[in-house]
Amino acid sequence: MVAVDRLIDKFKSWFKHSLTILWARTVAVGGFVVAALLNLSSDPAVNAAIQQLFQPQYVPYWIIAIGIVTELARRRTAGQANEGDKGAGR
Repeated sequence: MVAVDRLIDKFKSWFKHSLTILWARTVAVGGFVVAALLNLSSDPAVNAAIQQLFQPQYVPYWIIAIGIVTELARRRTAGQANEGDKGAGR
């Protein structure tokens, strides 16, 4: 149990215990993976499927979803900071 707690704590420290930083890095890695798939895939069906998913008419919905998740993550982190100010601790 102690080893698992230590592993979880080390994972959290990679993101400075911030869900917002975790989300930002997840979005960046996702973008990198999609770009790599588009560049490395020799299968036209795979490229067509990815390009279908990211058509210009869907971009506003992706931006809205990313914004909502970012705000939720930030509110969670801000809520923890406010609790720390009140003496509740983490």
